[in-house]
Amino acid sequence: MQELGAPRPRVRGGRRSKAIEPGAPEEVPLTRVTVTGVTLANPDEGSAWLKRATESGGSGAEDVRAATRIVNRALGALRAAARDPLVQDIGATRALAIRVGHGSGDELAEGRWTEAKALPGPRRGRLDDVEPQSRVAAVLAGRDEVHPAETLMLRARLDVQQGRHAEARYGLRAARAALEEQPSDRSKELRKHLETAEERLEAGSGDEP
Repeated sequence: MQELGAPRPRVRGGRRSKAIEPGAPEEVPLTRVTVTGVTLANPDEGSAWLKRATESGGSGAEDVRAATRIVNRALGALRAAARDPLVQDIGATRALAIRVGHGSGDELAEGRWTEAKALPGPRRGRLDDVEPQSRVAAVLAGRDEVHPAETLMLRARLDVQQGRHAEARYGLRAARAALEEQPSDRSKELRKHLETAEERLEAGSGDEP
């Protein structure tokens, strides 16, 4: 992982607030992650592999999913070691750019490449849809609430996607317990979602984040 684009924040000398002038937003650092895969004999073999991976029906999308799982395993270890719950998993739908390519060991270690292609961004899901925005407004206005089971099921869904099946199983058990202990007007709908999540866990699959 490499941080690009902006200097690291300076160490603060104290806890006193500081006046700032209005202006353009400050630059923020950008993290670039490089995940290596198969070993190729030479650039020609790399070019042939890249063509196969990025053509219609190629392995590019699966390569990205596999790379994302590797990064999230590392982040999971960091989260546990640092005891910091704010170390979050990543998803391809939140990436500014996704590239598949090949290069020498020195190039890849520095986040560079001999040849690469940019993949189209994955569908961002429902984050920008009207329904979620309406619900956010309802929750903030106190007309709706997020049931604990919803949060637990979403976390379990992510665990399934990342191959953390044991965590997902415990999360769904907790979601079922939350529904039993804290009924809501949406209990019937949430139980249906829970059953679907349990089926996905048994199948070992899930939608990509």
